[in-house]
Amino acid sequence: MQTPATTLMNALDMPAPKDGRTFSEEEFIQRLADAVDYWMQYRMEELMSLCYTLDVNEAGVARAFHPSAPEPANLGLARLLYARQLRRLATQQTIKSPPVDDADAW
Repeated sequence: MQTPATTLMNALDMPAPKDGRTFSEEEFIQRLADAVDYWMQYRMEELMSLCYTLDVNEAGVARAFHPSAPEPANLGLARLLYARQLRRLATQQTIKSPPVDDADAW
């Protein structure tokens, strides 16, 4: 099972920590913010597409990018992405969908 951190690391092409080390939540969010900063500079359209795909709250994204936001946009967006992944993981663990047997049921 993937964790929110590994899901986001894969989605944003972030390198895994060296020598099997794990990050604290704040360390991970800071590294995620660094990756988001890169994506904001060079791959903004893909970053917004990822936010849409992951169903990140649109109003939250707008607040993160607002000039009067309490923290830099990359950090605010990193927090939103991480919080959304935590909610998705909690939902996956509590709500089990039955397997689909019909090949045409897509």
